[in-house]
Amino acid sequence: MKFLDFPDNKRLPVLMDLVSDLSKAVDPSEVLRAFGLGWSKLAGSSGYISLSCRGLEPGEYRITRMLEIGDIQKNRGEALWQPSGDKPIYAGGLLGKIVTRGKPVVVQDLDVKDDPVLGDSIAGYCSLTATPLFDGGKILNWSINLSQDPAVHTEKELEDVLLRSNLVGGTVRHVQTAKKLREVHQRVKDEVEKIANIQRALLPEKLPDIPGVSIAARYHTYDEAGGDMYSFHPLGTGLSHTIKKPDGRWAIFIGDVSGHGPAAAVVMAMVESMLASYPMTPDTTGQVLDYVNKHLCSKRIYSTFVTAFHALYDPATRTLTYSRAGHPPSLWRKPCGKGTDADESDDVDVTELDAVGGLPLGIMPEETYEDATIQLEPGQTLTLYTDGIPETRSPDGTFFGTEGIINALRACSGEAECAVDTVMEHVRKHEAGGRPQDDQTLVVMKVNR
Repeated sequence: MKFLDFPDNKRLPVLMDLVSDLSKAVDPSEVLRAFGLGWSKLAGSSGYISLSCRGLEPGEYRITRMLEIGDIQKNRGEALWQPSGDKPIYAGGLLGKIVTRGKPVVVQDLDVKDDPVLGDSIAGYCSLTATPLFDGGKILNWSINLSQDPAVHTEKELEDVLLRSNLVGGTVRHVQTAKKLREVHQRVKDEVEKIANIQRALLPEKLPDIPGVSIAARYHTYDEAGGDMYSFHPLGTGLSHTIKKPDGRWAIFIGDVSGHGPAAAVVMAMVESMLASYPMTPDTTGQVLDYVNKHLCSKRIYSTFVTAFHALYDPATRTLTYSRAGHPPSLWRKPCGKGTDADESDDVDVTELDAVGGLPLGIMPEETYEDATIQLEPGQTLTLYTDGIPETRSPDGTFFGTEGIINALRACSGEAECAVDTVMEHVRKHEAGGRPQDDQTLVVMKVNR
């Protein structure tokens, strides 16, 4: 085996620099500059003309660029590529003959004076190669290399020029497409961030001060914007247009739009608006879900639905009335040892609030939702969550599951912050560094008195 390095080949280093510069180009002008400088070293060209025939009649053309190699060397920061739509349309002259031929051409002993289009602008050049550039199988552009040597351009090199010019033309198009895609991506990213900011503004700015209760929450979106939401409203002041005297009860809501991302965030904003527009102080949670479901179905947002858990809590009696619309049952943590704040897992009972349930919102307009009531006691904890938490996967694909949440609740002290921290710590450990596949929302409420 023998490796040949060709140390005397002067063209290989130039080609290496050329293809390296082309691979780094992020703008069409950078492609043209790299190619122009490299090609001048390889072929001795000292001038360049590019033509566009896009959208023109046969024989017509636009001159999109006329450059000397010195211009390319000087204009490092100046755009060498510009759209051709605002350039004048020409026909005739030397360039018209080249375009009309429709084939690669070498011109030696070039003598162009008083050209009807070019005038004397290329009078100092003595030879040229003109190569058609194809796009979609059609000749839409031309590349013309000029030299002051009368015989530097030959038929022998025409094949290479044709191939190289078309490859560079393709590179220019690809780089321009990539640039447009980056610009579009940035615009989309900016809009998504605006949607995300609006959605985050719908979340509680701070957790409420409910008498006898401590609350903690965590909210993580899969993408910039998410479809999860939670809210607290004092009844009589937040759910109706007619402001009434607060009756002491609180409306608690957690919801999850199918899917995730900007579309889900928009739907969840609609649900928040529907909740806020409920026309009276509700007697039951089922009434509110009935109302939101009918309005959401009327919007004809096909293939999209919302799961929800809605509850009314009365601090005076410590009663919680709740309804579910396809949402995971909330978890009721009850210390059952000698003290109300027992933190040993064997002294803790965790129950799913699944006595009632119904279809997710937005599927069947005639669906009605029942409610159930439980009696909370000091030391007990209520945990609300979206399915992004139990559906968290480990690297081997195992779900975290409701059992994972229950185990975390058994391992914590029962305090709201401890419960949230422990559950999320267990979730992250289960993920083992993997990326969550859905939005994750967790709300914990502990009754202190």
